[in-house]
Amino acid sequence: MIVLMIQGLRAGYGKIEVLHDIGLTIESGRIVTLIGANGAGKTTLLKTISGLIRPTAGTIEFEGRGIARMAAHKIVSLGLSQVPEGRAILKRMTVIDNLRMGAFTRRDAEIGADIGKVFARFPVLAERRDQMAATLSGGEQQMLAIGRALVARPSLLLLDEPSLGLAPKFITRIFQTLRELRGEGKTILLVEQNARQALQIADQGHVMERGRIVLSGSGGDLLGNPEVQRAYLGQHAA
Repeated sequence: MIVLMIQGLRAGYGKIEVLHDIGLTIESGRIVTLIGANGAGKTTLLKTISGLIRPTAGTIEFEGRGIARMAAHKIVSLGLSQVPEGRAILKRMTVIDNLRMGAFTRRDAEIGADIGKVFARFPVLAERRDQMAATLSGGEQQMLAIGRALVARPSLLLLDEPSLGLAPKFITRIFQTLRELRGEGKTILLVEQNARQALQIADQGHVMERGRIVLSGSGGDLLGNPEVQRAYLGQHAA
């Protein structure tokens, strides 16, 4: 099943167009990654999908429903959640209250059970449930940001640079978590500066340059592509 379909998408900031004719399709239960240099438009694309930036042209369909002109909170209520770059947790609130904020669009009786699942996935958050989020380490804050997004029960999870600035042990845990989520049927769109690790777990990858998708393929195919190796993996093309 197709979860997200983007066609002819153009967007930017004011009169400055950043995204040029983007086309992208994501199928259910897959990890899709976007790689590219800083300024390529990756974060702008995620923000446009999430409703934080209004596109100037093109269509965005989420589970068959057009969302290109929809408010961000309504998009979240449909089942699309984003973990932004820099995590954006509420540092003056406790861990448990941050997780409860992830359910702000929900009115069902299973919120507590879903928070329990986050604590089971990240036991360190359970240990720190009553601590202020500002007291957590960077890796723990990233776990909290992912946990908060999961409490919204997304069918599509967007992650923007989840490993940025983290110690190696936390990077390993984050990528392990992404594999686990795919195994549980979650669909993930990942922007990640660690191109090698992103492509190693990705079912599909796309290379962005100057606001356009210039190359697409399976994660394995892109890992083996000489141009990708030279530009993004720190290897010399043969």
